[in-house]
Amino acid sequence: MDYLAFLSHVTTVPGTSGYELPVAEVLAKAFAPYCDEVKVDHNQSVIALKRGSGKGPKIMLCAHIDEVGLMTTDVEEDGSVRFMSLGVAAQTLPAQEVYILTEDGPLYGVIGAVPPHLTGDNDRSSVTPVEELFIDTGLTAEEAKRRVKPGMSVQLVGRTMALENELIASKTMDDRACVAILLDCAQQLHSRLHDADVYYVLSSCEERGSLGADMAAETIRPDMAFILDVTHGTMPDCRPGRTFPLDVTAVSCGPNTHRKMAALLKEHAARLHIKTMDEVARGTTWTDAWEVQVAGEGVPCVVMSLPLKYMHTTVEVGSAALMADQARLLCETVCKMDAGWEETLCF
Repeated sequence: MDYLAFLSHVTTVPGTSGYELPVAEVLAKAFAPYCDEVKVDHNQSVIALKRGSGKGPKIMLCAHIDEVGLMTTDVEEDGSVRFMSLGVAAQTLPAQEVYILTEDGPLYGVIGAVPPHLTGDNDRSSVTPVEELFIDTGLTAEEAKRRVKPGMSVQLVGRTMALENELIASKTMDDRACVAILLDCAQQLHSRLHDADVYYVLSSCEERGSLGADMAAETIRPDMAFILDVTHGTMPDCRPGRTFPLDVTAVSCGPNTHRKMAALLKEHAARLHIKTMDEVARGTTWTDAWEVQVAGEGVPCVVMSLPLKYMHTTVEVGSAALMADQARLLCETVCKMDAGWEETLCF
């Protein structure tokens, strides 16, 4: 799979939390050739089913499709658009390009702030709070108030770029890079024999409480779930143990991770010469697994994470080589889940 080409396209499609329908429709078409059933549910999640022989378990493979962004709150008398953040840190926003997703199409703008020269204290080191930032579209106040209403979604703008050593920099790698991994897995699994029924869940609203994954798990009632998300990649000035090398798959461990599933994933990874490290979570994993694990009578879950640098910015950096490895790892793990799968999960 050409990860650079896929991400160059899919990361540009709008899909902030609660407004995922555009990207959901694109992804439903992408998965359709490799699945027996595909639908976009009422929560704007994509659920795609690839049937097996019927002898194995129902496996849920999940990655979220919503992206962090902004939401409009008001229009000032000069036409400047005020906004709130939906998961984006204030220090990354000044000079950022955006699209306001208005009813008559995307409206381009740039985020501005009062220069330090004009603030009185000339403090260039402090972070400007979100409430002091604004979007400049170039429209007059009358035009801006007509086109921009409170509650409109605002998408960040950023290019997808190839870096050295098979690294990719892009916006919305969280979590569309993991969606790409699932698509690669679906392409591989399409030509393989397997006993498990595989449900690819491309979930909505993960950034706002995992509502999409929660509802999908209640609908599917899977026997187990592999949750794909991102974690922090190694970078300067970070505390040891908080980040992971970009060539290593992080596997969750802790009270809310099914230990047998984690062990199984690491066992297959070792066989495929894919490096893994434990990612310790004493409570919530801050992923869709938090909601999926309590669906129905309970779902055994493990989180497989892709390390990214600069999370929730427009230059998130991850490894295309590791993405391909993780797709291969998922495919092989699913194919090993046969009629005796329940013994695998027994403590």
